[in-house]
Amino acid sequence: MAGETRELKVSLSPATLRSLDEIWEWNAGRYGTDHAHRYVGFLFSKLRELSTDYFLGKAVPTVPRLSYVIIRRRRKGHGHLAVYELIGESIHVLNVYHTAQDWQAKLAEELGE
Repeated sequence: MAGETRELKVSLSPATLRSLDEIWEWNAGRYGTDHAHRYVGFLFSKLRELSTDYFLGKAVPTVPRLSYVIIRRRRKGHGHLAVYELIGESIHVLNVYHTAQDWQAKLAEELGE
């Protein structure tokens, strides 16, 4: 039916998986393992939602073929940002960055640009 959003496959790059491990480690050290499990579970859930919500992302200013979404538990404060690319019928998540990071510089470095 016209106007319906198709559901795409979401894949996570090795860099994304490493970042999620690092996020878990940081949260476990700071707030405990239960919190770390809940928070990384929340991030995974939001990344899975890209399968239907991919169109909500904004274009990365320096690399317009890529998009990003900000993931926060609360409206204010820090959170994380996922950078992804639509490739055919799938969403490929390149990495997840903390909102306080200079994520555009890190992304450029990772892309070799």
